[in-house]
Amino acid sequence: MLFVAGASRAFDIQWLKWSYFPFLLIAAALYDQKFIFFLLLAVPFLELKSLLNGGEKIVEEIAFILSLFASAGVFLLFKRRIMKTHLPYTNAAASDNDSLSSTLSFREQDDIREDLKILPQESPEKSQDRNKSFSEDEIISHYLESMFRPEDELKELLMLAKNTVFADSVHLFVSSEGILRLRCSTDEEERIILSVSGILQQSFRERKAFIESDITEKKIEIGYLKKDKISSAVIVPVLDGNFALGVISADSARFHAFSSADRDILEMFSHQVTGISRRERVYPQIYRSYAHLKILHEESSRLLSSLDKDVVIRNLINGAKRIGFSEMHFLMTKGAEFEIFHETADSQLDTRVLSLKGSLLDMAVKNRRPVYISDVKDYRSPVMPFKTDNVKSAFILPLFYERDLLGILILLSDRTRAFSTHQRNLLEVLVNQASTSMANAKFHAEIERLAVTDGLTGLFNHRHFQEKLTGELQRRERFPESLSLLIIDIDYFKKINDTYGHPMGDAVLKTVAGIIGKTVRNIDISARYGGEEFAVILLGTEAKGAQNMAERLRKVIMNETFTADGDTFNITVSIGISTYADGVKRKEELVERADKALYHAKQTGRNRCVLWSEKIGQP
Repeated sequence: MLFVAGASRAFDIQWLKWSYFPFLLIAAALYDQKFIFFLLLAVPFLELKSLLNGGEKIVEEIAFILSLFASAGVFLLFKRRIMKTHLPYTNAAASDNDSLSSTLSFREQDDIREDLKILPQESPEKSQDRNKSFSEDEIISHYLESMFRPEDELKELLMLAKNTVFADSVHLFVSSEGILRLRCSTDEEERIILSVSGILQQSFRERKAFIESDITEKKIEIGYLKKDKISSAVIVPVLDGNFALGVISADSARFHAFSSADRDILEMFSHQVTGISRRERVYPQIYRSYAHLKILHEESSRLLSSLDKDVVIRNLINGAKRIGFSEMHFLMTKGAEFEIFHETADSQLDTRVLSLKGSLLDMAVKNRRPVYISDVKDYRSPVMPFKTDNVKSAFILPLFYERDLLGILILLSDRTRAFSTHQRNLLEVLVNQASTSMANAKFHAEIERLAVTDGLTGLFNHRHFQEKLTGELQRRERFPESLSLLIIDIDYFKKINDTYGHPMGDAVLKTVAGIIGKTVRNIDISARYGGEEFAVILLGTEAKGAQNMAERLRKVIMNETFTADGDTFNITVSIGISTYADGVKRKEELVERADKALYHAKQTGRNRCVLWSEKIGQP
């Protein structure tokens, strides 16, 4: 600037002062704001003579200086915007969210922080409360929902480069399978025609920059054609480390339009393109990771929402499908074997209960840890204990709670290496949560069972019997259907206790309960009514069928032999029967009739089955 000012004064060439503009713009692109600020302060001193002379030109001088300041200020604003959007974040300040820092690069962290700065301002109290609850997921969600438009950013970047180096047009060519293709241009893209050779391709192959002038006269092949004439060009490669991503080219119809400074400026812009390219590659990965974490959170919540084991398993399968996108099987432990809980629709199996012997599932169970098989051809043993078609990779996850094996989740794919490390980690977390939920469901079911069953006999207790009977009678008010009630009493049970002791009496009670459970149907409801009495609700059974069932029970129990203190003895039972009919209005009435029938059986000799009738009900 001193040279230009001196030459302008010495030779009285006023238009030389206009060269201040490109000089300041180039300096603003290369240096920081402080340097430009001091440089602008020097301008009034360089023009001090013109200002002091006054006259008519003083207004022109002041306007010239102000326009110079304004141009530099506008350029610095554009530069700040570009640097904020594209340059890597280099200030490795400590982050409050360590896990977020490990997931995102410095550049992504900076973008998130900048995005958060533009959120609406809140009062200090609200801001403090917000910071307490502002989770990592919310930060990532805000970042992913923000606009990321690489095409628009590249277009803006090329336009800024065009104005900075005073080019007619600037183009970005990127590599696609080793071939350069036009990605973005300040011209209409359909006007650009690529050739197979030229300086453009040479710059890409050799990873070096070129400046060419007098292209038309020297007949230099640039590597592309466009509608307008190209006399000068500067071409720089876009590099990510040692890997060439593409090439940036600036061209002009002017001869000797570009210098080494323009090449350096264009190289600076190529670094910005590299940053955008990195973000473009990282963005889908971050989005997939966030989406998977969101799925894991949702499915884990569902696993915790139920204490029904079957519901927990179905939620596990649905969640695993959302993460693994593959064929799914679930085997539930059943003693030393396994029962198929879930399978694909096209599976055709002869049995639902399987042994794992000879399969890779057995290996996973014995190792007590997940097994990932990237290519099943590497193993001689089959993955599953039944035939599977077109399986190339598998992920086997046994569900353990403490030392207990609860089941096995198996994901099968028709692709090798189908499951990424990230997917496998998420599935392991989901399976661990499911194991805890299934164990909780199992404990809850056991507690419920204990609450409704008799501890000695294993049949339902008296309270649950009353609840069941009430429910069945209410259901029959809506849907009329037959129902009968048996009340069974062991004859002379006190004599057994007195003769052989209470342990033998307990053994007799358990044996009778077992006979009742095996003899009646699965749909019937058996209970210990109290002491040596039992009750059975026979669903869908009329009086005749109830008599037949009672008689069968009486005979089976009478034929059972007991041994105590070297003695062998048999027992008998008396059974009272009542049937739900039009005459019965209340539960208490049905029970009372069965009681009276039982009393009649005992009064008339015991070891009998008696159906209630009006005659029995008479005093």
